[in-house]
Amino acid sequence: MFPFQSLFPVKEIMQQWMKHSGESSSIEKFVQESISKSMSTSLDYMQNNASVLNQAIHGYQVSQEGEVFVGDQTKPSELTPTIFDSHDHVYVKFRMKDPSKLTNIKIFHTSNQIIIEGYPNKDSYHMFALPELVKKKGSSTSYKDEFLQIKLPKATDMQYTEIDVPPME
Repeated sequence: MFPFQSLFPVKEIMQQWMKHSGESSSIEKFVQESISKSMSTSLDYMQNNASVLNQAIHGYQVSQEGEVFVGDQTKPSELTPTIFDSHDHVYVKFRMKDPSKLTNIKIFHTSNQIIIEGYPNKDSYHMFALPELVKKKGSSTSYKDEFLQIKLPKATDMQYTEIDVPPME
């Protein structure tokens, strides 16, 4: 026989452990249900109030049909780009039926947004978020089959810097 059997009754310990493991699974179930309810409530709120949040953060609203309203604009934006990214680039593509308007258009970008001015009319101003960070230089445009395509190279530099930690004294 095991010499410490009288000091550590294995059967009783196993019964207590099984009892507690049953309680922990009910506690775990309760916690999982609470988290699930909380997250679904937050997601529902975000989905129902997305246009209000966009206007507060970015200064524009997006309707459920995908129409963009800038500021107090009552009519939808006439510029609806397709924005997607590949391994090395971010592409912004939109329909421009009249190539003569290319002379009026101005395109700017930050590391995470693209700004298009002068289309469809001279006073138009559109700003769109990019899915990835892009470089300052190396962007290009092309016009083909009534579409203007903007190609922006992705930024690969994560821009982190090491900070020295002084030795403990």
